[in-house]
Amino acid sequence: MIYVIVGPTASGKSSAASILSERKNAPIINADAFQIYKDMDIGTAKVSKSDPCYSRYHLLDIISPSETYSVAQYQKDFREVLDSLLKDNKDIVVVGGTGLYIRAALYDYNFPLEVDSNEDYSSLTNEEIYAILAQKDPDSLQNIHINNRKRLLRALSILNNQTLSKSENIAAQKHELYRSDIEVKFLFINPSRDALYEKINERVDTMFSLGLVDEVKMLLDKYTLSTTASQAIGYKEVVSYLNGEISLDECKELIKKRTRNYAKRQVTYFRHQLPCIEFKSGEELLKEII
Repeated sequence: MIYVIVGPTASGKSSAASILSERKNAPIINADAFQIYKDMDIGTAKVSKSDPCYSRYHLLDIISPSETYSVAQYQKDFREVLDSLLKDNKDIVVVGGTGLYIRAALYDYNFPLEVDSNEDYSSLTNEEIYAILAQKDPDSLQNIHINNRKRLLRALSILNNQTLSKSENIAAQKHELYRSDIEVKFLFINPSRDALYEKINERVDTMFSLGLVDEVKMLLDKYTLSTTASQAIGYKEVVSYLNGEISLDECKELIKKRTRNYAKRQVTYFRHQLPCIEFKSGEELLKEII
């Protein structure tokens, strides 16, 4: 059995995964888009290297923060690891909050969205790009804000380089597991909003007390952060603080706000994109599964 533990950030996924892994004598595969990066520990709430559970993890600390990493790369790496582990393990635990990574890894998910990166839309404003998409592929705008230029550009590039639009490509994806011989349980930890937001705020405060600012300084000294690594919530805000653009208090509050917003998007994704069994807490999940 493959147990996939998902949920918004700070919901208790990692703790539940550790206990389930120990009880089932099962390895763990990481499904967090930023915990794959080496040295990005505090800001991603990564399991400590001193934790006995760390040795059971796969796809943790696998690449440098200077490298870019895509969903397609994760799909390839995940399947190689899973196929290998299934030879010797009855049970496997997957844990993380990056829904698209999980969906792409386990389902028959193709990537027809690779586009010509040489297209130049730099002369277009966000409003002009948004207007074009609104006319030709309005469904692509459902989850794209007009100020998110990166995603607007990608949707337009896909539209101009593919037979299908972005939304049509997504709708065309199959909803079957990539291997017919595996059994998967999707376990969704979803605390009440008030409880979750309190945990998020506490976690951010803890990250700063553990040395998040020093961790970011180390990363900036050691690496040139890639476009993917630099998007991690907590890191980009501290960079703004170190650049003198915001105060430390503003930095902390911005991280809390963006993390809460991200958590809302995670909940929506897991409810609508994966066939999850929902639990209010990790304790409730473990009581049901073990």
